[in-house]
Amino acid sequence: MKRELILSGLFIALALVLAGLGWLGTDATTQIPVHWGIDGQPDRYGGRLEAFFLLPAIMAGLSVLFAVLPSIDPRGRNLERSRIVLQTVWMGVLALLLLVQTILVGLGLSWIEPADETLVPTLILTAVGALYVLLGNVLGKARPNWFVGIRTPWTLSSDLSWDKTHRLTGRLMVAGGLVMMAGVWFLSAERQIGLVIATALIPAATGMVVSYLVWRSDPARQTATPDDVD
Repeated sequence: MKRELILSGLFIALALVLAGLGWLGTDATTQIPVHWGIDGQPDRYGGRLEAFFLLPAIMAGLSVLFAVLPSIDPRGRNLERSRIVLQTVWMGVLALLLLVQTILVGLGLSWIEPADETLVPTLILTAVGALYVLLGNVLGKARPNWFVGIRTPWTLSSDLSWDKTHRLTGRLMVAGGLVMMAGVWFLSAERQIGLVIATALIPAATGMVVSYLVWRSDPARQTATPDDVD
């Protein structure tokens, strides 16, 4: 995990540099949009500490969590074999948070004009769609583990179910991510929410159903027996 920790450190350092620029370029009375409503308009404002330093703290906490996952997962060896998936989730989430950090600092320093504030949710959702595409491309390489992937009772008790579920779900995530990246630019803020929910639920729900169906047809699946219950 040395390389991942170095990369995550760079992401966090960039976020802190941006936080410092935002802090030095604003005063104690500055209020920055930190939340947007379903209509795409800012509906909550925060001070400099929340707007500029909360996300770097979250990024640091997530990096520690991702770093220790292989050592606390009962199937940690499989998680190591899923390293490309863990890397993509880890770095992708940090990159997304760094984008949000850049936007918040840009709002505080007036790099982004008030008239453009309504574009912020669209920009973030576009980045979320890109993250879906990246994750979908590598999801099929995940090996059975307890923290990364589609973890249903059936994928965790059948390697065949795990493999087929992740390959299919990965393709659906890529398709959903591409649709989200394009669709959010042509929809109103209210309809963007529906698109986001659909692109998240369809792969997840399909994966759950497929994981059960494949598990049922897998002769090597793990099942409970009366002796196990006793």
